[in-house]
Amino acid sequence: MDKTEKLARLQDLDEETLTKRFLIPLLSKMGCKNIKYTHGSFEQGIDILYCIKDEFKKQVYTGVQVKAIDVTSHNIDTVRRQITEALGTTFLYGGKKRKLDKIVLVTSKEFKGKSEQSLLNSLVGENQHLQRVITFIDGNQLIDHLDEYLPSAFWEEYDYFNRYFSAMKKKFETIKDVSAFGQKEPIPLEEIYVSLQLSETPKREVPTKKEMEREHELMEKEIEREHLLEKERYKKQILDADDAAKKFDKTVIVGAPGSGKTTLLKHLALKSCKENLEKHQRMMVPVFIELRLFSESDKNLREYIDDVVEQYDFPKAQDFIEKDLKEGRCQLLLDGFDELATKERQLEVARKVEAFIQRYPKNRFILTSRIAGYNDELKIFQKLEILEFNDQQIEKFITNWFGTTNPEKASAMNRTLRKHERIRKIARNPLMIAIIAVIYEEGRELPQRRVELYQKCVDVLLSRWDVQYKIKNKYESKAKEKMLRKLALEVHASEKRTFERDELLKRFFEYLPEVRIKEEEAGNVLDEIVKRNALLKEVSIGVYDFLHLSFQEYFAALELREEKDYETLLEHLYDPWWEEVVLLFAGFDRNATKLLQMIQEKEKTDERFREDIFCSNLMLMGKCIADADYTDSQIREQITTDLWELYNDAEFSLLSEEAIKVLRLIKPENIIDPLIEDLKSEPSDVRWSAAIALGTIGSEKAVDPLKKALKDEGETIFGKVRDASFRSLL
Repeated sequence: MDKTEKLARLQDLDEETLTKRFLIPLLSKMGCKNIKYTHGSFEQGIDILYCIKDEFKKQVYTGVQVKAIDVTSHNIDTVRRQITEALGTTFLYGGKKRKLDKIVLVTSKEFKGKSEQSLLNSLVGENQHLQRVITFIDGNQLIDHLDEYLPSAFWEEYDYFNRYFSAMKKKFETIKDVSAFGQKEPIPLEEIYVSLQLSETPKREVPTKKEMEREHELMEKEIEREHLLEKERYKKQILDADDAAKKFDKTVIVGAPGSGKTTLLKHLALKSCKENLEKHQRMMVPVFIELRLFSESDKNLREYIDDVVEQYDFPKAQDFIEKDLKEGRCQLLLDGFDELATKERQLEVARKVEAFIQRYPKNRFILTSRIAGYNDELKIFQKLEILEFNDQQIEKFITNWFGTTNPEKASAMNRTLRKHERIRKIARNPLMIAIIAVIYEEGRELPQRRVELYQKCVDVLLSRWDVQYKIKNKYESKAKEKMLRKLALEVHASEKRTFERDELLKRFFEYLPEVRIKEEEAGNVLDEIVKRNALLKEVSIGVYDFLHLSFQEYFAALELREEKDYETLLEHLYDPWWEEVVLLFAGFDRNATKLLQMIQEKEKTDERFREDIFCSNLMLMGKCIADADYTDSQIREQITTDLWELYNDAEFSLLSEEAIKVLRLIKPENIIDPLIEDLKSEPSDVRWSAAIALGTIGSEKAVDPLKKALKDEGETIFGKVRDASFRSLL
């Protein structure tokens, strides 16, 4: 758009639009502070009031009179009268009465003939100092200022994108999950959000035993040099999530269930929308896509983006979005790769994403997935992993949760977590700490195991009643729990997340006779579970899913446990979609012995269960032990020993890395105790290797012995202890 076109557009505007749409944003960009829109019956001759500091840091108070007309000899008297009134009036500004130091007359059109000079002469008269007080700006000068300070001012699609950003901001600015439980008003996302840390994990994060031996053969100076380089590399590996979103064009962010992946994408979308709205510029256009819904659409990604944009009050946006995609102005936030459930769907979506990138390579892409649900299907993406909350993040979350209204409760909960290692370990997951906060807020005893925390939270939610209106639940908690168990297993087995109301009520009809509730009450039961118990939520009109996928998995595992259904578990043993169900099942009775024995038996008799090159059986059994707690000691010791040997002797460092991650979950004493003894060993390479292993496993039991060893050895060992969460313990 050239200057003539800009001027024509400017001159078509009325005074109010000209002021709000162009002048106020322009003044803000020029550094003016405390801008007030004063137009109206009490404007007293000016439309805008602002202040700015001069070269001596003194506040200069300025009034702006806005016109959308030509200033001519015919209207000059009216303009002069308004300016005179403004200069002689005091304005309430910052709680004090102020007089104007300067006044600016702005017109989007022209000062015709000699109107500007005539106006100045009539105002100045004998008061020559007024000549420095009054400034005149016409349409052409205004465009020059806009081009310099607000180049997006003539952004043709402003109104459309303004609606889009506003609609997305409205959807994402409040929390609608377990974090909002018990609150009278929706919780703003930014009030409770805690910034996540990501690990830029290199392929060889954990060295094999052979690699350590080779390193130790280096001369002392070379070791020290390597150590300094290692420390520098380590610093670079830990990234703030917001920084990572700017650093990489194409990113896969993986994390454990409940680690905050979706919340992170919503935070990024919300942050971007706010920035666009505040700056009145199209900085970056966030496009939030649930991959599960995209997969079900059977469309290519370009077509589906138009559907998504339309959902946020931006219909018929194809041309606008196409232009932005070609220029690289879009940030695609692709959520839930693991929720595609089947490998076929994942590969199909990966293929569609890659095809889209070839067509629109300049844009930014962030994809999220659970760790178990992503196997490097998108090779060109940088893979980052969400780190567990450290102690500082836990305390910040709790402070945010209770807010400024109940700091005593926040302090008390933080003290409780510091005293209980097992609970603090669970609280390093954002979803789990929200569940713990729900239970703590209700004054319930805090369990120290994951499945027990889920059960307590479910008990709290199912028994919740409206205190304000003294309305109790109509339906029994156990009845609703049984219905949710059956629903969860059925939808999980059908690889679904969402279900329509008619489908949901049809399933409820089948369950109701078992819990002695009349079929015609199905709608009332559903409404109570949604509105009061919050375990199901309405994600769009007539479409529901569980509060969080983790709750669907919990209820599915609970139903399998109630039915003692091991066969269904074994059928899906190595399906990432079922991994959490398997682990929760193992944790219910605190004893995974029977399940592990069945896996071992299947390994011997069924080719489908034979151990593969990734040691899938061993890894899964180790995770089951971590959740189960009281597994047969011989089985437990054998599995942890096998994992330790794999860590030390694996041909590929990737297997070493996975093995030590599982050992970190278990923290086996038959491994930790000998390592603590090795810290006292005479050969330095043995002490060094033990420190690395203990640091990576992260056992509380090793804190004091490792502190002593670090003190004795100095920075040489400390620099090799790589785990960030364990470092915080020291």
